[in-house]
Amino acid sequence: MQTLVMKAQRRLLDGIGRQVATPVVYLKAAWADPVLYGGTGQRRGSDIDVLVRPSAFFAFARALEAAGLRRYVAPWLRATFRFRYKAWTFEGQPRWMTVDLHRGIAEAPWFDLPPDACIDRAVAYDGADGPILSLSPEDQILYAAAHYGQHRFTIDRRHLDDVERLIAIRRVDWAVVLERARPLGLGVPVALLLESLRARGVEAPAPGAVPRWRLAYAHRWVSPQLERRLPPSRFVDNALRMPLLSGRPAALPRFVAGYLSMRALDVAAEVANRLGARIAP
Repeated sequence: MQTLVMKAQRRLLDGIGRQVATPVVYLKAAWADPVLYGGTGQRRGSDIDVLVRPSAFFAFARALEAAGLRRYVAPWLRATFRFRYKAWTFEGQPRWMTVDLHRGIAEAPWFDLPPDACIDRAVAYDGADGPILSLSPEDQILYAAAHYGQHRFTIDRRHLDDVERLIAIRRVDWAVVLERARPLGLGVPVALLLESLRARGVEAPAPGAVPRWRLAYAHRWVSPQLERRLPPSRFVDNALRMPLLSGRPAALPRFVAGYLSMRALDVAAEVANRLGARIAP
């Protein structure tokens, strides 16, 4: 059922992409199930993740709403949703899957994966029901590392399984992966991912030039299976673990500044909304 629904919704999404002039790049289960699992539904997903050009993001969102999907917004995070979130969630019609519309795939300021560059490098993979556009093999590796890192290693092994299957069918230029990882803040997450793949018996290179002390600290709270060892703590994660995982010198002050400014705008937007509701006829 999931496979059939995804196939139908891809037709809708591809059509909207042509309408607003952006490629539609499929991520995670929407790409992995038809390409890596033969469209059998083994790679289950709770939604359909797509990446579009940031310049076409708002037009794509309006087209989704015109097609009958409803955008989810937490009322107390109006400004954060509009200006900061890398993806908007659209709840589907009956029996349709939720769509996560991405204008970015990395959580700033900790990591960076420029969306336009990723779209420019995207390739069409042979899927069970035709070609499917997704990230290049090298960007798939970087995205998997970013995905685990920005979720603080609390997600399951499905994305890691996808990477293992991808490596079995497509050549990955590991030199490119390692070259891109460090300036994008992904040196340590990629090193952890490579260690996990090697532990599974996958032919993957040793981690690149990553400071040993930062990798050693990451080992204290991330297991070789990319599972979190320590309980989540929002303060400790954002103040200590994420800055060391990222290694970008300005990441922590940028995070603090962005958080404070967005929360101030959220409060202002909520006050304005309540006043507007109060004085509305």
